[in-house]
Amino acid sequence: AQGIVSKPRVRWGSLMRGACALVGAMWMFWDTTSRLGLRPTSWLQAVYRDTVFSFDPRAHPAVQGLVALTIDDGLCRRGPEHSLVQEVRDLLREHHAGATFMLCSDYIEGLEEEARALLRDGHEFGNHCPCDREYASLEPAEFEQRLLETSRRLEALMGAGERVRWFRAPQAKYTSAMRDIVQRHGLLHALGDTYCDDWAVDDAQWVASTMLRQVDSGSILIIHFPERGFREHTLEALRMLLEGLSARGLRAVTLSALADAASEPPSSQQSRRGRCSLRWPALQPASDTAAEDVAT
Repeated sequence: AQGIVSKPRVRWGSLMRGACALVGAMWMFWDTTSRLGLRPTSWLQAVYRDTVFSFDPRAHPAVQGLVALTIDDGLCRRGPEHSLVQEVRDLLREHHAGATFMLCSDYIEGLEEEARALLRDGHEFGNHCPCDREYASLEPAEFEQRLLETSRRLEALMGAGERVRWFRAPQAKYTSAMRDIVQRHGLLHALGDTYCDDWAVDDAQWVASTMLRQVDSGSILIIHFPERGFREHTLEALRMLLEGLSARGLRAVTLSALADAASEPPSSQQSRRGRCSLRWPALQPASDTAAEDVAT
């Protein structure tokens, strides 16, 4: 009949083949580069100023034997019934590991007590914005509002006077406008040098093996938080990763612990090679006026 417009067919087969091809390309890229001893995420240093990717033990000898473990997108986007927070907590305790959780504030709803338990265990929280999406496309004022919203919600779980120290741009999309806002509020931007798209490749053994080929003293590792039925394989990958680190004599600590170690004065021998000039900016609380301006 004339005038009837048929709906376009969704070619699910083509979409699935495209998705599989993309995951296959990710697998090939990370597998090949890791076997060549390369760390592709660190290549972003060429464009991301004032971002921490790792600490070279030659310049910062106190980081020898230490790595920072960071875990993104916690705690659980699908609700408390899908949470694996206790399993992650038990695993870290078993391996005497510290971690920095780059949390999305929308994903801690109903898990506030579990979050406080992680802090009591000695872990720390970083700001990863409210949810798992890119924020580079937002207007600066809107990004600033989301950034401060996340920090406020995380700091409400922390001890009196404690501040969130770290920020990680979701999907590693970080603009100069975002950088200016992050620095204005006393946060430090951190990515990492040990990573392999673990969120997409659901092979725990491969994830752990690939990251272990990249890691070294002073590295910052990035892995994603597991949930029941969503990225659940990263729990097993985390277990294998921690076992592999221990076998190599590397200890996982928080990002702040690694940065603080990097700031320690070098030995006299290292001083002759060139003294470390690393200085972390003092973290000043955002003014109430600034927060109100953003909120409005």
